Amino acid sequence: MDHFFQEQLHGDIFRYTPPVNQSAFVPFESQSENNVKDACNPRNSNKRMIEFLMKNWCAAVRTQEPDRVRCQRHMFNERMRRGKEKQNYMALHSLLPHRTKSDKNTIIQMAAKSILELQCNKKELERRNYELVEAKTGMDVGGGTKIIRVNIDYPISGIDSMVAVFKCLKKMGSRTRRIQSQFSHQKLSSVIDVETQIGGGEVENAVQETLEEVERKLVFNYRES
Repeated sequence: MDHFFQEQLHGDIFRYTPPVNQSAFVPFESQSENNVKDACNPRNSNKRMIEFLMKNWCAAVRTQEPDRVRCQRHMFNERMRRGKEKQNYMALHSLLPHRTKSDKNTIIQMAAKSILELQCNKKELERRNYELVEAKTGMDVGGGTKIIRVNIDYPISGIDSMVAVFKCLKKMGSRTRRIQSQFSHQKLSSVIDVETQIGGGEVENAVQETLEEVERKLVFNYRES
């Protein structure tokens, strides 16, 4: 009996069995082997690429806006733009003179004309303001400072007229400190700040007479030529 148990102990009655793997993870070796097999299969790579491209294309088609919706949005924006433009024209029309036509061309033309008139009025007001300031300065300074104003309608030659004015002032012993002149075909206007011992009215009358005499000579020479 003992002999029998000894043989059984040395036999296969107790075989070693490895422990059962109860983990949910797959061994790294088997997973890497499967990845290598998949990478070696070009058909699988191409198929996956096609599926990826098809999926992106379908998503782009789904997100693309229909033409009808785009047209409606464009029409709405255009309608809003025209409405705002009409409001701007009406606001500009309310600032123009009464009985001005309400079409766009007339509104633009009248607005441009009004702007030019305002610019001319601004220049005229600036000129008058300068004359008033100079007159006040002359009165405050007193003594030998005088403000001379000369005007000629439709001058033949503004340059010749001003040269004659300077000669007249020099002849009377007056010194010109500052001068502001405006030349046009309709009028020659000049404001002169001079230092003189003679009365301002006397100097102004002499300068005005000189200008008139120069204009008469220029007109006479022009007619003879």
